[in-house]
Amino acid sequence: MLTMTWRHGVLLGALPLCGCAQDNLTTPPPDGVRILVTTRSESMSVGLVTTQAHNLARVPVSDVVEVGPNRYRMTLVCPDEASCRDAVGRVRGDRSFALGVDIDPRQQIPAKPTREMSR
Repeated sequence: MLTMTWRHGVLLGALPLCGCAQDNLTTPPPDGVRILVTTRSESMSVGLVTTQAHNLARVPVSDVVEVGPNRYRMTLVCPDEASCRDAVGRVRGDRSFALGVDIDPRQQIPAKPTREMSR
């Protein structure tokens, strides 16, 4: 039979709350730009594409997903807009890796239009 004192019960009950408080202390991730890359080779793995894009862009690359044959969507994590523009240019400039690089056109649709938009 398992017996527990009230002190142990309070401690066990408070532990999940401590975890929630820790989540509020973390900083949000920096913004980036989502791009679509068409690679020259169809036989590249997601890991190889991630490594190659990171080496070319010289910024962290995240969320790499294969969306079609030799087509990958990824996010370049940059501290500001100018460094994102430079990183996209470096990936776009290496024709041995990428045949094409496009900024992902998907946008968040606002839930409610602003007053200026409705005029």
